[in-house]
Amino acid sequence: MVTEETMRRVLQEHVDAENARDETRVLATYIERDPVFDDVPTGNRYVGANEIVGNYQHLWDGFPGLVRRIESWAFGEDTAVVELTLVGTQDGPYRGAPASGRMLEFRIIGHFTFNDDGRIAQETAYYDALTFMRQLGLGRSSETT
Repeated sequence: MVTEETMRRVLQEHVDAENARDETRVLATYIERDPVFDDVPTGNRYVGANEIVGNYQHLWDGFPGLVRRIESWAFGEDTAVVELTLVGTQDGPYRGAPASGRMLEFRIIGHFTFNDDGRIAQETAYYDALTFMRQLGLGRSSETT
């Protein structure tokens, strides 16, 4: 059984590796065979190291200075929920959208399931996609006329 201490250590390494844009370190936090990343707002499910890294690459390319901060976390038997704040500027292309130079700052909830060895088997991301799009100038403003 995985301990809270192990989950906390692995999650911190996972976030630090994402912030460093270090593919090898990110993948080392996942299980070796068929890890899963579910992006709930988009409905995309990435299975396996190549698909997961491909998904991360979009963020790394579009937001080269993106920083994730852990705001809070909660632990279960083999799961953890982490609230993060992501902050960065879209200095590169992101999923077909050209660099906008716009600042992005939004919160995200990540639900992580671990195997007995303390590696991430599945990461599920929940966030407000409309806020994300608005901040990049891709969605309608929340202001009414």
